[in-house]
Amino acid sequence: MRSDTTRRRFLAATGASVLAQMMAGTVPFEAAAAQVGRQAGESVLPRGSGAGTSVLILGAGPAGLTAAYELQRAGFQVQVLEAQGRAGGRVFTARRGTKVTEQHADGSTTTQVCQFDEGLYLNLGAGRIPHHHRRVLRYCAELGVALEPYTMETTANLVQSPQGFMGKAQVNRRVANDTRGHLAELLTRAVRRGALDEDLTASERSALTDLLKTFGDLRPDGTYRGSTRSGTTKPLNVDQLYEAPPPLPLRELLYSQFWHHNFYIPLHHTWQPALFQPVGGMDKIIEGFLRKVGAKVRYNAPVTGIRLLADGVEVTGAGFTMRADYCLSSISMPVLQKITRTNFSPDFDEAIKFCTMIPACKVGWQANERFWESDAYQIYGGISWVDDMTTQIWYPSYDYFTRKGTLTGAYNTLGSAKKFGELSHPERLRVARAAGARLHPEFADERVVPTALGMSIAWQKVPHQLGGWANWFDEPADRKAYGRLLAPDGRFHVIGDHVCPLPGWQEGAMMSAEWAMKQIVGVESAAVPEVRRAPDSIAVTESGS
Repeated sequence: MRSDTTRRRFLAATGASVLAQMMAGTVPFEAAAAQVGRQAGESVLPRGSGAGTSVLILGAGPAGLTAAYELQRAGFQVQVLEAQGRAGGRVFTARRGTKVTEQHADGSTTTQVCQFDEGLYLNLGAGRIPHHHRRVLRYCAELGVALEPYTMETTANLVQSPQGFMGKAQVNRRVANDTRGHLAELLTRAVRRGALDEDLTASERSALTDLLKTFGDLRPDGTYRGSTRSGTTKPLNVDQLYEAPPPLPLRELLYSQFWHHNFYIPLHHTWQPALFQPVGGMDKIIEGFLRKVGAKVRYNAPVTGIRLLADGVEVTGAGFTMRADYCLSSISMPVLQKITRTNFSPDFDEAIKFCTMIPACKVGWQANERFWESDAYQIYGGISWVDDMTTQIWYPSYDYFTRKGTLTGAYNTLGSAKKFGELSHPERLRVARAAGARLHPEFADERVVPTALGMSIAWQKVPHQLGGWANWFDEPADRKAYGRLLAPDGRFHVIGDHVCPLPGWQEGAMMSAEWAMKQIVGVESAAVPEVRRAPDSIAVTESGS
């Protein structure tokens, strides 16, 4: 018994120190993620550590539900207040009958009702789970949430820019491999002309040219004349062998500036295979938590006031006042800024006011034909990139070879999302349809992609959210505000993906909940940490202008 207890304490202390380093930016998330050791079913907090202690949780998104689940297991008295009529926050899956409400600058609201066929769905918020997001994967295993692969990229995906190729969309594999071939030829030429004689020995130059031959699929003479890596001009048959298409001209590739339009995003560690998604929609994770703590959630209970007390926190809303020993708030920062806050310390209050949100929009379509899987395109999942404010089109990574499907017809952030979000719903669909038609003429066919079955969302206009995720930069002012929010103000803790190294990700939301819970039980320090790096929100969410 003693050895088991000692082991648990050692693992808790080790995990705590790694978690502290991640939260404060001392080590990058990618370097530390694998060190956070906990098996599915193993509690974050010691059993019984919450006996006689009450916690009020504001928000039933991933952070709030994670906290409710773990605190309840540890013996805390838990109550969750959710402002909306549903749980999940920005984990939001649209199905037939789902309503999307947006509030506009003049105070008016508009509501869409999803008309997808029964059985079809689209993730309007969170859409994928990287393999190194260990907390999310553990909870999926623990809660019985089935997962399937999510495909970030296929070589059949398309890239389109008006600056090159006369605006014609090009296939990913041709852009990628022809670029490699041209670069390999140029560097081979430079080596042979002596440009690297002072940098490399003769044997090293020989090895480099040998590498470049394989890297770029060059001919024996060091030239690039196309490659079957880029595909084949005609379908294979008994009388038709592989025949490489002519290479895309280097000048056209350079004119297109494809590298500025997220083409190489899938190479980043965040999006490297494998990635996953829950079978049936991302909200299956939320449903899994609700099976455990659903009775603790009170819906349609927006908070209007928060008062810090000497021995706890008091929260008020329409028709209720509640007190608890501790409060964990996952309320979106722009919303928290509008709530009456009493007895908050000036530095904590300033940190709340400092945090802004990145706008983010999506468009979803039902397609009555899975035309992208036809012989003309042969696309099975992945993302095509478009050089306008729609930015990207996601193809489904499930239900292959069925008749109908759903597409993410636009996904944008920052400046593009700000402009896109100001459009009316019909205007958003018009812009997204036009962008899709530049890749696939089928998008222009109302019978194939009906307007009536299109959905759109501008998260910056969704009540109780008012944005996609926190907009942090690694600047001194950001580090100061971020660091202050990592520590509680009295017994009030901020949780959610806005206070973690991974803004915009469920893993970050769960990480922040774990951090705050460990502060409550004394495993983590409640002092304001020295933050070495603030999160880079744009880098970890592929945000582009």
